[in-house]
Amino acid sequence: MGEVLLDAFIDSLKLFAVVAAFTFFIALIEPKLSKVVKFKGKLAPLLGVSISLLPQCGFSVVATDLYQKRHITVGTLIGVFIATSDEALPVFLSYPSKALHILPILAIKFVIGLLLAYLIDFILKDKRKSVEHHLSHCSEQYQIRLSHCESAELVAENDNVDECDCDECRSSECHHHNLNMQHSEGILADYAEKKRIQVAKKQKLDRFLISPLSHSIEIFLYAFVINIVFGTILYYVGRENIIEFLISNKYLAPLFAVIIGAIPNCTSSIILSELYIMGGLGFGATLGGLMINAGLAFTLLFKKKKFLKEGLMIFAAMFFISLAFSYVFSFAFSFGQLSI
Repeated sequence: MGEVLLDAFIDSLKLFAVVAAFTFFIALIEPKLSKVVKFKGKLAPLLGVSISLLPQCGFSVVATDLYQKRHITVGTLIGVFIATSDEALPVFLSYPSKALHILPILAIKFVIGLLLAYLIDFILKDKRKSVEHHLSHCSEQYQIRLSHCESAELVAENDNVDECDCDECRSSECHHHNLNMQHSEGILADYAEKKRIQVAKKQKLDRFLISPLSHSIEIFLYAFVINIVFGTILYYVGRENIIEFLISNKYLAPLFAVIIGAIPNCTSSIILSELYIMGGLGFGATLGGLMINAGLAFTLLFKKKKFLKEGLMIFAAMFFISLAFSYVFSFAFSFGQLSI
């Protein structure tokens, strides 16, 4: 058992190094992305799906918040969920022999997410137009926070944009519109100034040190526990017996993977990646599990009762889409893995 613990620690330490590198990189580019990227117009799905490929769950949570505030369409949200890679990329990169296997998975997730985003928005024209109408009358903007599993930070712009007083906008989640209805400009200015001062004091230390380090340590602990569990099972049962069991139940593997992927936690992507690396899951099953894996986004999606019905419909769509593609690619690769 001592060898199991040592191997688990070493493997988790390798993952920690990769995750830390990615997390610090994301923290560096986050401010620039926040200023440049605005999810409006026809490029919104493309931008959302592209950013979702970064190894973190933060943007899927941000996208959920933006969807509930009616800043992005349902098509963009589903595209983001499908493309979200969470911690799969660092896990694969920490195993050099399997590192290249993640590239086709990310590429397929990107293509499927992008196509479905535009297709869903084309079909649900009324919902898309509703979002476009809201954005055209709401002067509230946002700053994406990729390195945090938090909602997008809404900020008020100085531009004088005419407020829309129609029922559609009045009942929306536009924070700025509600502020204008409830507070004077002086109170809003004071609030913005106090917030700016508070953020200025904490943002550098939090963004470039505390947040990346705490996230990396959290992933290390998750991976360490998972590696100990897997290592113990392999020690007592044997790798060959486990792989043989999974292969003998290969037709249930895609369903099994999608159910694991639906768990709103970054551990699900680690489990799926580890199972693939040890030879227990095929390419199609792993793809399906990672397609539905959106980190903590589903938790936020179901948090507000107002959006519960919509959330359940989105989750059901994600589940069946992921399961369908999981079986399609499983049959295409004879329920096996890539031969890279």
